[in-house]
Amino acid sequence: MHSADTFESIIFYTLLSTWLLLKYWRQVKDQRIILGFLLFAVTMGLFTQYWGITGLRLLTGGLVIWPVLALLLGDRLPWPLAYPLTFIGILIPDLYGAGMAADWSGGWFFGVGGAGFQDALFLMPLETLVATVILNQFGNVMRKRGYFSRRVRVDAGVYPEDRDRRARAGRTPTSKETE
Repeated sequence: MHSADTFESIIFYTLLSTWLLLKYWRQVKDQRIILGFLLFAVTMGLFTQYWGITGLRLLTGGLVIWPVLALLLGDRLPWPLAYPLTFIGILIPDLYGAGMAADWSGGWFFGVGGAGFQDALFLMPLETLVATVILNQFGNVMRKRGYFSRRVRVDAGVYPEDRDRRARAGRTPTSKETE
């Protein structure tokens, strides 16, 4: 494979991910939490990567993290962000693995994104995006039925002022216990 072919595919994935990040990142309500999970996914990829006969292998944490977060958070995490977040979670360990293969020498390993549309840098984020869309829709249905809702208001306190939380059910607290 020609080295220019390698860069054409990685550029396409990078541009797609950058566009999605720029378009949807402002809609994320809990940005620090999402960045923490992204750091976790990258770290998991770095620690689980190994070179096999057919190339670099790593555990893609984003395949589990982003669909589950889209299920639980709903509109607080826009589902299109699953693609760029998974892409970043794979790209950084992939670049590090390519550097390790070349032993960080002068000769660079031309293999990052080199398989085109069959490469994990394209397929894993796409598979994660499909799973995220499905679980996000399932979460929306469940939220309409009262599950996963963060918008439930509780007007009364958990422990009203006139009741002592140490008192057993049916027993009125003494004057010392209420002070």
